[in-house]
Amino acid sequence: MSRSSDLLARQQSNLAAARAVPFIEDTIGGTLSDEGFRRYLVIEEAFVLTAVKVLGLVVAESPTLDDALDHVTSMSNLVGEQREYFAQLRSRFPYEGDAAALVEESAVLSTHALTLAREEGRAAALVGMYAAETLYLSWCREAAAVKVEREPALQDWVDMHVAPPFVSQVAVLACEVDAMPESVPDEDLDRWFSGMLAAEIDFHNVAV
Repeated sequence: MSRSSDLLARQQSNLAAARAVPFIEDTIGGTLSDEGFRRYLVIEEAFVLTAVKVLGLVVAESPTLDDALDHVTSMSNLVGEQREYFAQLRSRFPYEGDAAALVEESAVLSTHALTLAREEGRAAALVGMYAAETLYLSWCREAAAVKVEREPALQDWVDMHVAPPFVSQVAVLACEVDAMPESVPDEDLDRWFSGMLAAEIDFHNVAV
């Protein structure tokens, strides 16, 4: 098995816990409320900016252009396709509450991801993103396979996370984990991965 596969095998219970939050359950089952979707749009757009910042730090610490290339592509997808998704929905699904307070309530995920990148470096940032994106690929694949009626904009979000660009992004992160030297111990990989998933749980629990 590869190092990334071994990591996923060790983290199955944490992935299952992160997948079991009400927001994901409701999205998969087609029962997410309109208010839950509106809240999610606010906090997820804020985290997409965080993901851009984290990948920017990854790129800044990349030793070669080849090492930076795939992460620049991922950043482009975030500031392109995903930014456009949120921009188009702001007027259609306005959040009537205090958006700034809602973002602050969900800030645990952004704080955790940026702390990993800034304080523990490129490897930690990559493993944290691998945890987050593996979770999303997994539950969106599950949702895509469940034929229920969803808000079309929510279905678009699910579809975006099973499409080739996103699948490739997760594969790139897996390759980065595989390439990490033995000087980066499994204990660090597990700590970075599980910590990100714990923050994902807190983040998603703000949506519903």
